[in-house]
Formats: sequence, structure tokens, C-alpha cells
Amino acid sequence: MDIAEKIMAIETEIIDEVKEKNDSQIEKKKEELKERYDDFQKEIKNEQENILNEYKSRAEQKKEQIISRAILEKKNSRRKKLNDLINDFIDELHSKLNDFTDQKDYFLFIIDSIKEAAGELDDSEFIILLRNKDQNLKADLEEHLEKEMENYKFEIELMDKIKTGGFIIKAKNRQQLIENTFTALIDSFREEIAIELKNNILT
Repeated sequence: MDIAEKIMAIETEIIDEVKEKNDSQIEKKKEELKERYDDFQKEIKNEQENILNEYKSRAEQKKEQIISRAILEKKNSRRKKLNDLINDFIDELHSKLNDFTDQKDYFLFIIDSIKEAAGELDDSEFIILLRNKDQNLKADLEEHLEKEMENYKFEIELMDKIKTGGFIIKAKNRQQLIENTFTALIDSFREEIAIELKNNILT
């Protein structure tokens, strides 16, 4: 083999080797790109699944919030309706009791209630507090109490605090008292009134 042939053979060998290396590098690059592409696809898929799960979670939370808000609104509506009914009932009761204070039986109610309350307090001297509007009853009350409860002593005073009728009795020496005003009586039955209205009207 002459020099020219040897040179050509070497060139061919070099070119083939370069091609082979080039093909190998290309193939390796392809594999790298494919691997990166597969990883990218997996990443996209995972991201899509995360987004979908997040959307489902938010949708469920939103649904629960809507349901909770609806339940709360219903409860608030029922509570408001009950409070309105209670207030209307109490207003009507106050009106009827106010009418009662203009009747003769109101005086008898005061007398009987004072007797009962005085028996519950461990004392013999009392202060009776009436509303200003009951000033016309003061003299008759003093006369009746003096006759019917001669072992007790009563002082009757008027005060602005009492607005709706009834009275407050205070043990003069022991500072005990019983509030028997119409407002106090109604307040003591307020919970019972609420239960009755709730059971019989809102059910």
C-alpha cells in the first residue's frame, strides 16, 4: 500500500471513528433529552394532579362553608324570630299588667304579696317601695297593714326605679329584700316563656 492509500485509509478510519463517536453522542443526547422530557411530563402530570386536588379541596371547603353559612343563617333567623316573639309577648303582658294596676284587685294583690314577702324575711320592720304612680294607694296600704299585721312596722316610700307596678320590700335591720315588681316577675319567667314559645310555635 502506497502512501496515498495509507493516508486515505487513515482518513477513512478517522472519519468512521468520528462518525461513530458522533452517532454515540447523538444517541446519548437523545436519551438525555428523552429522559428530561419524561421527567418534565411526570412533573406536569403531578402538577396537574396537585392543582386538581387543590381545586377539589377548595370546592369541598366552599361547599361546607355554604352549608355552614346556611345552617347559621337558619339558626340566626329562628333565634331572631323567637326573640321577636318573646319581646312581643312580654310587651303584651306588660300592657295587660298595666291595665291590671288600674283595677281594685291590684290593691289586694299588693296587700297579699306584702304579707307573704314579710313572712319570708327574718325581720319585723320593713320599707315598702312603690312606683310613683301608686301614690294614691299609700294611705290605704298603711292603714290595712297596720290593722292586719300589727306585729310588724312598715314604712312606704315611692321611687322612680319601679315603672311597671308591684313593689320592693326591704328588711330594715338585716338589709334583705324581695323584689316583687312586675318587671322582676316577668324576667323570672322569661326562660319559661321562651321554652313554651319555642316548643309550641317554632316547631
